[in-house]
Amino acid sequence: MIEEFHYQIPWRTSSAHPGRHPGQHSGGEHDFQGHAPLISRPEAHNIDVHASLLDPFQQFVVKTFRQRSVINVTVIADLSASMGFQNKMATLAKFTEQAAYSAFRSGDHFGFMGCGEDIIPEFYLPPRWYKGGTTELTESLRHYRPASTNAKGLLAVQEYCPRHRSLIFLVSDFHYPLQDIATLFDSLLKHDVIPVVMWHPDEYEQLPEWGLFTLSDPETGREKTLLMRPGLKKKIIQAFNAQREQLKHLFIRYGRQPFYLHDAFEADQMTRYFYEQ
Repeated sequence: MIEEFHYQIPWRTSSAHPGRHPGQHSGGEHDFQGHAPLISRPEAHNIDVHASLLDPFQQFVVKTFRQRSVINVTVIADLSASMGFQNKMATLAKFTEQAAYSAFRSGDHFGFMGCGEDIIPEFYLPPRWYKGGTTELTESLRHYRPASTNAKGLLAVQEYCPRHRSLIFLVSDFHYPLQDIATLFDSLLKHDVIPVVMWHPDEYEQLPEWGLFTLSDPETGREKTLLMRPGLKKKIIQAFNAQREQLKHLFIRYGRQPFYLHDAFEADQMTRYFYEQ
C-alpha cells in the first residue's frame, strides 16, 4: 500500500478548477471573503441578516466567499551521476511514488522532470491528474543508473513548469556551487519550491576510523585514496555540516526550510515538515 503525506500552501492559487487549496477566484462557500449588496450578488441563500440590519444604506447584503482550487504538484529531480550513490535512486522512486499518490488523493495535478546535462525525455511527465498512478515512472527510476556528469538541465526546467504558481519538490544532493543553486532558485521564483536534500549517511557519517579509503567523484570519475584517521573523518563531517548550514541559509532566503531525505523516507516525515513550517 502506498503511503500518503499531506501538504498545504501559504498562498492562493490562481487556478479556476475547484479543489482543496485557497484560491483567488470568488465562488463556493468555503473561505469567507466579505460582504456585497444583494443587488450585485443575487445569492439569496447567502443573505447575512445581521449585516443587513447594520447596513447604513438599508440594503440586503450577502456573504461572499473565495473558491478553493487545485494546484500543480511537480517533482524535479537531479539525475546526475552523484545521485546514483548507494540507494538514492530507490529512495527517490519511493518519494516520487508517494508524492504522486498524495497529489491524486488531494485532487491535484502531478508532474515529474528528471535532469542530467539536459532534461531526460523518458523522465518527463506533464502535470495531469493521474488516476492510475505513476507505476511505470517509479519503476524506471528504481532501475535507472545515472551517468550524467552534471545537472545543468535543471536550469532549463522553468520553461516546462506550469504557467500558474505551483508546488515544486526539487530533489538533489546539491553537491555543486552555491551560486549555481541560487541561479536555479532565481529561475523558479514564481513557484513554491521545497528543497529536498538527498544525502546518504555513507557519504560522510559512516566512514571508517582507520585504514585506506578511496574517495570517488562519480561525475568526473576521479578517485583519491586517503589514509583515513579520526582527525580526517572529523574534518569531512565538519565540511558536510558547514555545507548543511550554507544550504539552510540559502534556502530560507528563498522562502523554505530544506527537507533532508536520507536512506529511507516515510510519508509522516513530509507531513510534519509542512505542519511545522
